[in-house]
Amino acid sequence: MLDIYLTDAKQTIQFKDYPGEHPVKFVLDFKKIFPSVMELLLPVLPENENMEDITWESTSRDFELFKLLLSGWGVIELRLITLAQFKNKAFADQIIKQAQVKRKELAKTHSKLATVELDYLMMHEIHACIDAELVEVGEKFYLPVLRDLWKNKISADVVQAKI
Repeated sequence: MLDIYLTDAKQTIQFKDYPGEHPVKFVLDFKKIFPSVMELLLPVLPENENMEDITWESTSRDFELFKLLLSGWGVIELRLITLAQFKNKAFADQIIKQAQVKRKELAKTHSKLATVELDYLMMHEIHACIDAELVEVGEKFYLPVLRDLWKNKISADVVQAKI
């Protein structure tokens, strides 16, 4: 369980909706996928320095973005499983690698983009690639859903991937 102190609401919440049993390991692993996680959830080390007792700080807005990234990754994983069965696992893995490369390129060429915007654009790229592949089997496009979920969270140009 993640104990998160929302600094703007001045309240502590407990968040349990994540895979795995070790919250610190989960956050560190999730940060490898979406680097903005470490900006959205700030670790607060306990006085006893026991990593099991770590707590987190965030704002309500940043915590909502974290939850969007988490649910977004869950959808990506489900769609990749489908794609791996339709094509193969190596093909599905390559989509992730290509999106990560594109994210790094965008970070270099658009230095004013926030880390969470870059994470969104990587998700957008992954879904665009999956949409293009799964349309052959009659799967609906997911990009409109993704855009709708994020439309009030980041700029309209980034939501539409028009940068």
